[in-house]
Amino acid sequence: MDFIRYRVVDEDGTFLDEFTTNSPDFAAERIDRIRKHRPGLTVTETDDSH
Repeated sequence: MDFIRYRVVDEDGTFLDEFTTNSPDFAAERIDRIRKHRPGLTVTETDDSH
């Protein structure tokens, strides 16, 4: 399975969340929930398949 690690920080570079999933829909939903409260997010995606 291909897993992607998502790291979420706000516009000031403050760490907010990090998680790994193989479901892009789950990732989008989780990130959108954070974005409602912190609109200026930066999301970094890296391959986390082992």
